[in-house]
Parts: sequence; C-alpha cells; structure tokens
Amino acid sequence: MDATNRHERLVFLDRDGVINTSPGEGWVMDWADFAFAPGALDALRRLHEHGFTACVVTNQSCVARGLVGRDVIDDIHSRMSQAVADAGGRLAGVYACPHYDTDNCSCRKPKPGLIDQAVARHGGDPSRGFLVGDGARDIAAGHTRGCTTLFVKGENPLPEEPPADYVVGSLAEAVDIILRLVGEGE
Repeated sequence: MDATNRHERLVFLDRDGVINTSPGEGWVMDWADFAFAPGALDALRRLHEHGFTACVVTNQSCVARGLVGRDVIDDIHSRMSQAVADAGGRLAGVYACPHYDTDNCSCRKPKPGLIDQAVARHGGDPSRGFLVGDGARDIAAGHTRGCTTLFVKGENPLPEEPPADYVVGSLAEAVDIILRLVGEGE
C-alpha cells in the first residue's frame, strides 16, 4: 500500500468508553484504574494490520480541574500505547485536550482541534476517515470534519444532533463496520 492510501485511512478514537471501560462520571487518573474495553486490543491490532492510522482524540478536563497533572495523563497514554503495541496494534498519536468547557480552546470536542492536530501530524483527509466515540461531543467533532461516525453505545445517550452514521456496541464492532466499508471485512 502506498503512503497516500495509508494516510487516507484515518481512524480517530475517543478514549474513555471506547478504548477503555468508561470511568463513569469521573476520569481515569491512574494507570491502575485503566482497563481496556473487551475486544479493544484485538480491534486496534486489526486496524493496524489493515493499514489504518489510528489516533486517540480525548477530552481530559481533569487536568484543568487540578485533579491530576498533565504528566500523569501522558504516562497513562504512554502505557496505553505500549500495551496496544504489545498486542500487535499501533496508536499513531494520542491527542488530549486538558481544558475546561469554558476555556474556549479549539481542541476541546465538539470542536475539531484534536482531529486537526492529528491530521497536521499524520496527513490525510479526515472526510475519508472515521471517528469512533461514545458521546455527542465526539460525533459532532467527527461530523465537523466530514468523518464517518460510529457511536459506541454505553452509559451516554445516543446523540440526536448530529446523529451518528452507525451505532455499535463496542470498538470491535466499529472496526468490523469500518473494514466492511473499505471492502476488507467479512
């Protein structure tokens, strides 16, 4: 596969509730509290094997709230990326917004700044990519950049506006759909 095709195969992934089990109302603020969602490691391996550039785009306002330092979040992301690599997958990058809703930054979803950061680093056309998330903010950010969106059902209500293109039960199911859409699934 040439580099152009590889870069056009972008998948943006929310973290909590997609890659790892949802912490509920709080945040994962320690690696000991991080638990991969069932099937997530295998799903990430499959994306890598099929040549996708997978990037995590996650809101982490626990930093702005002073609950945890950015260094702790970076350590969690480093360990997460290593665990994915150990399982045969690859995360091309982890992009985290540490701000409050009221900070009016460009990176906090539903704004598309995290997607823009990933595209600036890895190339590609986000309108030919996919976004997998478990919240209305995720889906809105993906739609802003023209991504095909997949909503992972969990604790959050199904977004009404904008609606997700697909509703799935897990990251593994989302990857099944992505592979089918690009003609590589069963």
